[in-house]
Amino acid sequence: TPKKSLEYLKKMGFSSLDSNDEVLALAIGGMTHGASPLEMAAAYGTIANNGVYITPTFYTQVVDASGKVVMTPNQEEKRVFSEQTAYLAKSINKEPVTASNGTATYCAIKGMDVAAKTGTTANSCDRWLCGFTPYYTAATWFGFDYSELPVFRGNNAANIWASVMKNIHNSLPTA
Repeated sequence: TPKKSLEYLKKMGFSSLDSNDEVLALAIGGMTHGASPLEMAAAYGTIANNGVYITPTFYTQVVDASGKVVMTPNQEEKRVFSEQTAYLAKSINKEPVTASNGTATYCAIKGMDVAAKTGTTANSCDRWLCGFTPYYTAATWFGFDYSELPVFRGNNAANIWASVMKNIHNSLPTA
């Protein structure tokens, strides 16, 4: 139900949800206030982490001039859903990349398992690409803070995602 969906989204870090979002349109991203790329990355990260939500961070560690680690993030971890549910969600999100008519085929990375989902808001004002590999989760958004129709062809969010992710996976082992 939409109510149960809201419970899961809140467990995955979505902060701007309210009772107005308890509608069927939530299943396809219909939210009153939308979501941030950070919230989307954290949610997709929960799927990639086999159902465990990990508070997102922008760094892995801070090191001083002598190489001593002076700071590491304190990230909360909590199970949101089962490994079986995560497996199904991973499988579903691989289809846009692997299917011959998939919407995210250009996000494929040679030698990597890739799961990705494209998204478009009403009137094509915003474009999204959220996805993950065994190494990284990323979410990209392309649009305006207010509904304006950008001039573009295709999904620029997906093009950015694919370019960055392919680059950072260049030297990583097959996974």
